[in-house]
Amino acid sequence: MTHYIQMFLKFGQEEHIMDLYKNGTIYINPIQYFRILEDNELRGDKYEGISKITNIPGGVIENKELNIKANFVHLELRESYKEVVGNIYSLYCISSFGFPNPLDYKFDERNLRFGSHCLMIKDNKAFLNLIEKKLKSLNLRFRHDFVEYYDRQTYNGKVTLFQKPKEFQYQQEFRFYVENKTIEPIVFQIGSLKGIAKVFQSDAITTLELRSKKKIA
Repeated sequence: MTHYIQMFLKFGQEEHIMDLYKNGTIYINPIQYFRILEDNELRGDKYEGISKITNIPGGVIENKELNIKANFVHLELRESYKEVVGNIYSLYCISSFGFPNPLDYKFDERNLRFGSHCLMIKDNKAFLNLIEKKLKSLNLRFRHDFVEYYDRQTYNGKVTLFQKPKEFQYQQEFRFYVENKTIEPIVFQIGSLKGIAKVFQSDAITTLELRSKKKIA
């Protein structure tokens, strides 16, 4: 199914949002940064970069050699590499993927924790093209897509870099994944975004009203 993007938003502190607006500065952190970051599950996510989840319902654990027998309510097994290479750039996305009707979306104010200011992208396609063009010029391989959210208490199976626990669903993330052999940030500029974006204080987004015109990304 093809989904359409109504709007991209990028939240952050004023200095970073203004740098993005005026210079097009794109800062792409490594996955490892998000795995170890402790910020009450805002940007930090200990599930980032895991490869598989297995949920085992309650039962009994028994080890006759150690003479141990115990009941357990639930077990969650996670498989992952010690370090995961690659970088991620995230955007808040109002789309038909995250909302059955994007015009009826409800903004979750928990997103205001990302920062005092917000960049509203008016031309999604132009913005994506600028980033894609720059990444290609740097010979960096990448993918981008909507993030799918799963219930980590019941999900069983492989986990991709475009899946996150449903606790993060309020962030409505659209992300770039950029291949990178080192665990270092990737930083570049795509030029002024004044022609395709506007800057607002983040709390102004809580009263945002959308019109019916679709913007295809």
